Amino acid sequence: MSGFRLIDIVKPILPILPEVELPFEKLPFDDKIVYTIFAGLIYLFAQFPLVGLPKATTPNVNDPIYFLRGVFGCEPRTLLEFGLFPNISSGLILQLLAGLKVIKVNFKIQSDRELFQSLTKVFAIVQYVILTNIFIFAGYFGDDLSVVQIGLINFQLVGAGIFTTLLAEVIDKGFGFSSGAMIINTVVIATNLVADTFGVSQIKVGEDDQTEAQGALINLIQGLRSKHKTFIGGIISAFNRDYLPNLTTTIIVLAIAIIVCYLQSVRVELPIRSTRARGTNNVYPIKLLYTGCLSVLFSYTILFYIHIFAFVLIQLVAKNEPTHIICKIMGHYENANNLLAVPTFPLSLLAPPTSFFKGVTQQPLTFITYSAFILVTGIWFADKWQAISGSSARDVALEFKDQGITLMGRREQNVAKELNKVIPIAAVTG
Repeated sequence: MSGFRLIDIVKPILPILPEVELPFEKLPFDDKIVYTIFAGLIYLFAQFPLVGLPKATTPNVNDPIYFLRGVFGCEPRTLLEFGLFPNISSGLILQLLAGLKVIKVNFKIQSDRELFQSLTKVFAIVQYVILTNIFIFAGYFGDDLSVVQIGLINFQLVGAGIFTTLLAEVIDKGFGFSSGAMIINTVVIATNLVADTFGVSQIKVGEDDQTEAQGALINLIQGLRSKHKTFIGGIISAFNRDYLPNLTTTIIVLAIAIIVCYLQSVRVELPIRSTRARGTNNVYPIKLLYTGCLSVLFSYTILFYIHIFAFVLIQLVAKNEPTHIICKIMGHYENANNLLAVPTFPLSLLAPPTSFFKGVTQQPLTFITYSAFILVTGIWFADKWQAISGSSARDVALEFKDQGITLMGRREQNVAKELNKVIPIAAVTG
């Protein structure tokens, strides 16, 4: 390859870039389980509150990415403020650009692979730095911060980001299973689901020191005994509160989880045979969820970028003034129980309704546009990903040829054509 390549910009900083070494020998299965579990636990235990924040009772700027935090394992006003988003987004975006030939890289060459991995790591760290300072200067951590406080917040969040990047790299380098960021994110989502259902932590939800339990089920139990709520009001609040987890969302998430678990087993089994030995027949399974959860993560990654860009314009530039020209065009943020910064129209079209029932009955357009955005971007990514990730019909056909396998009743020359009837449809449908 000749000319400038984006991956070459990391060469000068390779000597100072922290890196996890490959294991000297292949680790046994049990050791990989231990590394994987401990990586998830370490991430969970890293949710320490930030030090150096002003001791204000209520922040002037609330959370603009509240609906994206659960997807990327982010915890507000902790060391994991931005969670795994920079790691997941840098991997997805750069691999997509490399597959589309926007970034010049030859993955058959080891040095190129190492440079690409280093570029992914640097891009993730840069995102931690940018996001941290966007939130600082927008007033999310408080107004009139001193230089020491700004430096301390940067040190904590960027340092935690580097630690998170290396923690995921431990799994990626062969000490655990699958993708490090994906495994850790799965652990976080599972624990968050438990906390959102059974969490007993009391969270301030009003200016009169009123608190409610984080867990939706615990909130229902407390609401039935509450003095400031009626019996029916406690039940309605548990199912419909829009500032903390509610039972409606919990039930929907559990239903989706059950459906996804079922769809994981849905597959098309193509009969195959060996071209080297007679009588050796088998089946080649093609799952309905061919690209897994990557297409959904890509959609939420794009949403994250859109809302961060909007947050910069609305909060940093326009100061969230409804009369400002930017706010008239994009919308502004409204405070929800001193916890959330809920966008107004038209930015609200790309944010889920805070309540499921409210979204269906009062904001049907928002419900439709948000769902359509996730669907369209997910389908586009799934189609591109199966074509560039080595799992397209052509790639599988070449793998068949190398292994001496072909589809039963089909010539070797027609294998790719037959696979092309199934794989793209499975990728897009899943």
